[in-house]
Amino acid sequence: MLKMDFKNASNTALVLANLIPLIRVVFYGWDAVLVLALFWIENLIIGAFNVIKMASVVIYHRSWGKAGLAFFFIIHFGLFWTIHGIILWDILGFNSVDPNIVFNTNLHRALDLPAEGAAIMVSFIKLHSPIIWLGLCGLIMSHLVSFIEHFLLRGEIFNKDVNVLMSEPYKNVVALHVGLLGGAFLLNYFESPIWSLAIIVLLKMLYDARASVAHTP
Repeated sequence: MLKMDFKNASNTALVLANLIPLIRVVFYGWDAVLVLALFWIENLIIGAFNVIKMASVVIYHRSWGKAGLAFFFIIHFGLFWTIHGIILWDILGFNSVDPNIVFNTNLHRALDLPAEGAAIMVSFIKLHSPIIWLGLCGLIMSHLVSFIEHFLLRGEIFNKDVNVLMSEPYKNVVALHVGLLGGAFLLNYFESPIWSLAIIVLLKMLYDARASVAHTP
């Protein structure tokens, strides 16, 4: 009987998702802004899947008292991601973004910071659409396959605690944030040659592979 090896599927999806920007950098001239924007938006994808995990654990274990942690994670991680995006946008030399203009509405002042993060993401996507969607779809599929393999099929939903999930993404995401900002400085200094972009993508691939191996029991 043919049996699908979900471990291989997860690792294959991870490699393919990272090969898309690497191939595009080397053969199709993707620039620094597109690559860095893609990896920054990936952090939002990571956060979104973690919210799904937290909500699933709360529902499965009926630990309704911990539901507030999921909302706190959304706010805390969202602000963390937004501030990084603002810094990245500034390093890359773009003018400030007005969310009210991007979304054509008048937002409440309390929403200024998260709205600016969302506006920067929309601006990145508009700047490189439609080609950026190819990279984003690859990253979403990679994290979806990993979610199915590790969280569902390997039973993490049964033994993971919401408190653990609350902090789990930060270890990898902080490293990626530091790497992206450092990469942005270097790319500005070297004026974005193909070889430097390729090195950044390769380092990202190696980091993801190491994280995947560490995640596998």
